[in-house]
Amino acid sequence: MKKIAYQLLVTFCAAYFLSCQKSPTANAVDPLTTFELEPGFKIELIASEPLLGDPVDMEIDEYGRLYVVEMPGYPLDKSGSGKIKVLSDTDGDGRMDKSAIFAEGLVLPNSVMRWKNGIMVTDAPNVLYFEDRDGDGKAEIRDTLLTGFALSNPQHNLNSPILGIDNWIYLAHEEAVTTDTYQKEFGDPGSEIFFPDKPTSSRLDVNAGGRAVRFRPGQHQVEMTSSASQFGHAFDAWGHHFEVGNSNHIYQEVIAETYLRRNPHLPVSEATESLSDHGTSS
Repeated sequence: MKKIAYQLLVTFCAAYFLSCQKSPTANAVDPLTTFELEPGFKIELIASEPLLGDPVDMEIDEYGRLYVVEMPGYPLDKSGSGKIKVLSDTDGDGRMDKSAIFAEGLVLPNSVMRWKNGIMVTDAPNVLYFEDRDGDGKAEIRDTLLTGFALSNPQHNLNSPILGIDNWIYLAHEEAVTTDTYQKEFGDPGSEIFFPDKPTSSRLDVNAGGRAVRFRPGQHQVEMTSSASQFGHAFDAWGHHFEVGNSNHIYQEVIAETYLRRNPHLPVSEATESLSDHGTSS
């Protein structure tokens, strides 16, 4: 499983690298030679321009289709240039050869997760759901599952939905990091996080803790975790939660919020443990 995950990671990194090339006539295979791989691993090109551009995340579904999040507007364009592309391999050679726009008009989308009959996309201040019901390759259904998150400095917006082994969907999230220079565009501190289809259900004060969030769409439940992650996070096979930040590339949430809330009077200053091999950040 680790080998498969690593292959997917380096494959997509190659696709991302190639999409950033300025010259459309450049040999797309040449950049692959610049990667250094551990023995036993292999890297292959699966997609490049013009099939995709400005990719920031991807998800492969059970049919081998590749949902790619494109965010050409980073960091200042809020005009709705974000898209979700669906890439397919129609001839079975292992490389994507068909590209279609699945959803568009997004502000600054940054992550995607396969969910039910469609996909879940994070695009602050919302968590969105898209579904193609007529099979034409384009989503007709667009629902807002959760809203109220801050639309602040784009590198600090909510991201990376992951389905945990406890059937909660976890979102990487931290407190709003606003800016003075672009206060009008990215000064939104967020509000209450809630389900717009059931406004009387659970709500979270986004500014109360500045921590990661987990939720259950079907049960309209939303909670804060005991820690925060800037961009991306992961669970291992035992359910251990690992998170990241600009100043620390890996740390673990060692005490979950479900345990801490048993005694609200217990003073706990930190619920994480740094796993960095070169010391903690200053």
